[in-house]
Parts: sequence; C-alpha cells; structure tokens
Amino acid sequence: MGWFGLRTKRDAERDFMERVFVHWDGMYRYALRLTGSESEAHDLVQEAMTKALQHFDRVRPETNYRAWVYTIVRNTFVSRVRKGDRISLVEDIDLHAAEPEAPTGSVMEVLGQDRFKEGFEDEVLAALQQLPEVQRTAVVLCDIEGLDYEAIAHVLDCPVGTVRSRIHHARKRLKQVLAGYAQRRGYSHVENQ
Repeated sequence: MGWFGLRTKRDAERDFMERVFVHWDGMYRYALRLTGSESEAHDLVQEAMTKALQHFDRVRPETNYRAWVYTIVRNTFVSRVRKGDRISLVEDIDLHAAEPEAPTGSVMEVLGQDRFKEGFEDEVLAALQQLPEVQRTAVVLCDIEGLDYEAIAHVLDCPVGTVRSRIHHARKRLKQVLAGYAQRRGYSHVENQ
C-alpha cells in the first residue's frame, strides 16, 4: 500500500488536497484546451481526479504532483479519443510542423464555450486553436500553466528536446500569425516573419 498506507486517513486527505486537488483549475484549463468543450473538460478532469485519488497511495512524496496530474489528464484524454475511434489529436509534430491542424468545429464555436478565453482576445485564441495539437499543448502548458520543460516532457511522454522543439515551433507560428495583431496593439518592435 506504499507510503500512503503509513499515514492516517486525515493526513492522506490533507496531502491529497494540498498536493493534487490544488491543481484542479489548471487541470480544467488544460482539459478545455484538449477537448474544446466545457462539459467534456469537466468530465475529463473529474475522471482524472478520480484516477489520481485511486493511485495517490503509490506516488512517492518527492513526486512533481503538478506534472503527475497533467499526465493523468492527458492520458485520460488520449484513452477517450482512442475508445471513440476519433482521429488522434496527439500526432507527432515532425509530421505536421508546417501544416496547422484544422480545429474541431468552428473556432468561434469552440471559443464561445471556453471560459479559458477570459483575459485573451478572440484573435489570440484563434491563433492558438490553429496550432497542431502537440504544439498547442506544449505552449499552453509552458506559457500559460507555467510548467517547466521537464514537467511538460513528463506529461507528454517525450524527450525534453522534443518539448523544446514543439514550443519553439508553436511560438514561431504564433509570432507570424499574431504580428499584425501585436502591431495594432502598439507593439511596434514585433516583426512579421
């Protein structure tokens, strides 16, 4: 039963709340980016949180809990995609680096349901939505959720170098797509490359 079994029930509940449950909002934002739907994101986070609770007793105290729960969200999402026989959204970046992936449904339809858009204008959200899923996931986890490259590599189950590449390509694409937007907002030093 691992180290969890050595603690009292009250200690275990407190530890779960302090180490895992505190990431609920970030997990939801990440799930929303993956699914594009508030209801699916809620379901995904609830399922992931249930799995985290079921396996919490096997996790070592020195674990990066944030990366661990994001990994559970991603793996749960991938499992759902596979079970639904839908096209996998986690394809290899090297195969599609030059081609933006078409969003599922219209961009405005997806964005209209998205509480995550608070603080972002539609043009920025549309640019994010145009990125291939693996690039979007990497840049959201890094630049919005604040995970470091090693944690993102853990979540995406890929080498750190691949994470760096995905973030680089995503940022480069966003810079190109949003250059006009940035200039209209007064950031005159932005170049359109």
